[in-house]
Amino acid sequence: MDQSDSFDVCIIGAGPGGLAVLSACVEPYSLDLLGDKQQWRAAHALGLQQKNGAGGIRTPRVCVVDPEPWLSTWRQRFQNIGIEWLRSPTIAHCDTFDASAMLAFAGKNNRTNELLDSGCVDKRLMLLAEASDGSWHLPSNELFLDFCDDVVSRSPHTFVKGRAKSVQSTNGEFTVGLYDGRQLKSATVVLALGVPGPPVIPASIAHLPSRLMFHSDDQFGKRLKELGKGGVKHILVLGGGLTAVQVALLGVRRSCEVTLCSRRPITSRHFDIDKGWFDRREASRHRFEFLSLPMEERLAMIKQTRGGGSVPPFYMDQLRCAEAGGHLKVKVCEVQVSEVFDDGLDIRLDGSVERFDLVVSACGHRPDCTQLPLIQSLLKDSPTQITGGLPHLSEELQWGAHDRLFAIGALASLQVGPDAGNIMGIRRAAQIMTSAMGFRDWLHDYGTELKDSLQKNIRGNPFTLLQDYNAESEVESEEQPLKEHFNNAQTEIARSESLSKKCAQARKRRLGKRRGSHKAHF
Repeated sequence: MDQSDSFDVCIIGAGPGGLAVLSACVEPYSLDLLGDKQQWRAAHALGLQQKNGAGGIRTPRVCVVDPEPWLSTWRQRFQNIGIEWLRSPTIAHCDTFDASAMLAFAGKNNRTNELLDSGCVDKRLMLLAEASDGSWHLPSNELFLDFCDDVVSRSPHTFVKGRAKSVQSTNGEFTVGLYDGRQLKSATVVLALGVPGPPVIPASIAHLPSRLMFHSDDQFGKRLKELGKGGVKHILVLGGGLTAVQVALLGVRRSCEVTLCSRRPITSRHFDIDKGWFDRREASRHRFEFLSLPMEERLAMIKQTRGGGSVPPFYMDQLRCAEAGGHLKVKVCEVQVSEVFDDGLDIRLDGSVERFDLVVSACGHRPDCTQLPLIQSLLKDSPTQITGGLPHLSEELQWGAHDRLFAIGALASLQVGPDAGNIMGIRRAAQIMTSAMGFRDWLHDYGTELKDSLQKNIRGNPFTLLQDYNAESEVESEEQPLKEHFNNAQTEIARSESLSKKCAQARKRRLGKRRGSHKAHF
């Protein structure tokens, strides 16, 4: 890579957040943000510009910085815990062009058998047209990863293998310094760093030696391989959320005797926040109420909405089955270490002392971005207020006084909401920041050099087309078949079309979709 290379966007982090930002940057528009007629006008205008060479819609130069390949951390964590199904529905993915893209991918590749009906569609969701087409089913982890690989392959970018050390701004341009001494120049930087703080180890076990205790995320979950090996048969798992239950069930599968201990009773719900945040009829109201609050109250709402962890019903069924089989005990109590030995420890639980070979903390991560090395460096040069371990961002998710330094994922929770760390929140955040970057300004203002009035009215007032008789004639002739296929009054019917039809429509609308062309630098 030439040291003089300069990029339009530098994304730090190759996880789901980074991939969603990449998709949003290279896609000229998103079906999620346009009505039916606007979608057709956008596709038509883009097609004309590509055909005639007009308009100059340029794909931005994007680089992605990470020490590991795309979604490596995700792959390792899921593999080491043995997670088969995602908790989020099929509409939650990293392709920002179309919410139904992963559903179409499953249909196109004959993999609809990898969509799990978890029973999350209740009477409230049943009124949504997409409730019956598989959009709310849960994808397998393999399907999700294959789909992400497909998004990566068709999103032009340069992949830089390395770890970001610093981000500095000079004269409107950012310099991203890597630990190996290399520097990247970019007009925009996006922080897609994943978890916003250190792992949580309860104080009662924090003093234990690492041979007897570790966090479930230690080495991206690699230490979970110790369960059931070398005489490690009696396991204590601490935590009351989904990860704790997954680790406990992993121990049961490894023929261990497992005790799952939490401070409060385990609660069950399909998603980690109320499904109203995912319901398009309610989501805007929830976000409006959230954003109307001051930062301290937003933090409290995040904690209240997430509720300290929950478990989907199908995992609760597995938990009860393991408990009934005598291989798992569930306790609600405090933990007190009584005595530590070379090969185990005695722990007091609920008034009695039990011997364990190993303790696993599955209590998640504590939000404290000041503990992240890159953020520590950034705060020295670009300070911003921190509340509850999370940074204050602008409405466009920009950091401090910088106009083009963005953050996505859980790091953006105070501005995005309780779902900021979920893929649904990540999709929404990627759309917000891409609009702020200006890559989709052509949807609003195309300049007078475009002769076709149709191209000038994608997001604007469609009735201005009447100012030009020729344009009006073209719109009438070109929109007539569209009206028969996409009538505004029949939006809900269009949403419930068959899966194969959706695939065909997505391909038609996606004029000019690029394939491949990403580079890797090591």
